[in-house]
Amino acid sequence: MAGTVTVSTPLIDWHALWQVLYISAGTSLGLVLLFTIGVYALSAFQHKDTVVLYRGASVLVASLSAAGVLAMVVWGFYYIVNK
Repeated sequence: MAGTVTVSTPLIDWHALWQVLYISAGTSLGLVLLFTIGVYALSAFQHKDTVVLYRGASVLVASLSAAGVLAMVVWGFYYIVNK
């Protein structure tokens, strides 16, 4: 077939590349933020002269922060395996 024209596909999928960039930047910032909040909460918990309620809230925030970091890591592994 002499009249058939084939359309070439681009070498780089720019949409997928930008998507990876956005996901990487977002998860990196999210992990740093959660880790920072967790370290600050644990630091606040270490002070012996604070109110018991504040220390309890610090433990809760640190626990939620650690759970958030763990959830993001598990989500990342799940996303990698299923792609």
